[in-house]
Amino acid sequence: MLNYIFLLELIAVTTGIISVWFAKKENVGLYPIGIVSVVIWIYLCWIGELFGQSVINFFFFVMNLYGWFNWSRKKKDDSLVVTIKRNSLSENIIVVFTSLILTLVLYKILLPFQGEDSTYLYALIEAFITALNFVAMWLMAWKRLEHWVLWIIGDILCIPLFFYKGYYMSVVQFSVFIVIAYLGYKEWRRKIQIL
Repeated sequence: MLNYIFLLELIAVTTGIISVWFAKKENVGLYPIGIVSVVIWIYLCWIGELFGQSVINFFFFVMNLYGWFNWSRKKKDDSLVVTIKRNSLSENIIVVFTSLILTLVLYKILLPFQGEDSTYLYALIEAFITALNFVAMWLMAWKRLEHWVLWIIGDILCIPLFFYKGYYMSVVQFSVFIVIAYLGYKEWRRKIQIL
């Protein structure tokens, strides 16, 4: 069983890293590759009692389908409908407000599912990560620069969570994600400045 879990985690980590690298490059291929990763993560997180992470990955599955569609849309002149942009101040306020409200809602939902070894703080942290990732995935589907910042925060918080659960390859994955997200932020910001 352990080898089977290790193999699944290896596939999920590898496809996850490739997917984030494609996002950095603004390559729509991130979505089909991301689907492979998140489907495996749904299973792994569920059996590891990381229920919030399992919910995140189900949402990622849906958002991968939506993002794939959204990034592929073209205008009559064959240019893309969705291009890289920054949020306005009011949009960033909505992002913060939505993240906080989602954290509270998810905390209430996740609390009854916590294992015996979990604490209220653990449930709150997992709810916060889940909320950040929900909002980040939505922003990514619309190519908003700020999604990289939310990924960085969420990935930093995921490292101790996944270490605690024994998903050590995931700790490596989230560390790589942080680096790619930082590089993605810089690359997307540069593209905005060129426009």
